[in-house]
This record gives sequence, structure tokens and C-alpha cells, in this order.
Amino acid sequence: MSQNDRRSSARNAAVGSVVTLYLVAGCTGAQDAPEVATLRSAAPPPASSPAAAAAAAERPFVRPDQGAADFDRYVDVFYRCLIDEGVKVIGTGVKREIKEDARTAAAKRKCDILYPETWMEHERRTNPEFTDLLRETAKCLKEHGHDVTVGGDPISLRYGDNTSANQAYDDEQACQREAFHESVERYRDSAPPTP
Repeated sequence: MSQNDRRSSARNAAVGSVVTLYLVAGCTGAQDAPEVATLRSAAPPPASSPAAAAAAAERPFVRPDQGAADFDRYVDVFYRCLIDEGVKVIGTGVKREIKEDARTAAAKRKCDILYPETWMEHERRTNPEFTDLLRETAKCLKEHGHDVTVGGDPISLRYGDNTSANQAYDDEQACQREAFHESVERYRDSAPPTP
């Protein structure tokens, strides 16, 4: 065997040993490794589980460029689902009432995925910068003369009373759109179908 053949053979053996050690290390000892914080999500549930079905579906949300009429259309879809499940719904619009019983509870579990969330609720649930952007919203509101803080659980804008909140409504909408402008643009670019 020539000198070059021996070097090539030794190099291939060394590479093979490193690869083997890497594969063995990857397959064993993981349970002995210390816990390290990561940003990975938990393993998804099996595809056939109810949790997987719920995770795959998302509640509809009312985008910043939509209004109360769109929200009401989504709510109508939710109530139609309850009625289809045998729940008796009394009244119309925001004054609807339902009898709370076992059938209603089961129907709600099935239909809750249809109840809309506002775009700010969607942001609270999905945007890791939500709290900071909400503080920017509060700063903007204070600049418009409103007495507002950020707090609570879930975290939200907090006013002294309902009258103060009602008086701040228009400025709040404008300040939210300003603080969350990147999200507002993203929603505008990806408009989901209206029910």
C-alpha cells in the first residue's frame, strides 16, 4: 500500500470514527443531559386527538379594517352552530340568551372555535411584543389627555371607570393602530374570508 493510500485510508477511518461517535452520542445520553431552556414548542399531540384538531383550527378574528358588522356576522355563525347542536337561543343580537346545561356545555365546546376574537385579542395571544406595544398605546393615550395604565391579567389598558374608557374609545383605536402598525399592515395584506 502506498503512502498516499495509507493516508487516505487513515483519513477515512478517522472521519468514520467521528461520524460514528456523533451518531452514538445523538442516540444515547440525551436523557442524562441537563435541562436547557429553548424556544421550541412542545411536541404536537397525535393527529387523531381532539387537542390536535383544536390546535389546527383557529378562531376567526376581526381585523383592524373590519368593524362591528363583521364581528356580528361571526357571532351569528357561532349561534347557528349552537342551534344546530340543539341549544335553544332566545333573543337576537347582543341580547341573546341561552340556558346553561350539559347540552349547552357540550355544544359550546364544539362551537367555541367559531366565536370571533378581536385583532387585539389575537395580538395578545400571538405577538411576543404585545406588552411593549400596549405600553406604547398607553403612552399615546396619555399624550391625548387620558388617564390610563397597563396591567391586569390578562394584561390590558386600564381606565378609572367606564366613562373614561368610553371617552377614550376613538383615541384608543387610533393609538392601537399606531403602536401595532406592523401587525395592522400584515392583517391588511392577508385578509381572511368573511363568513
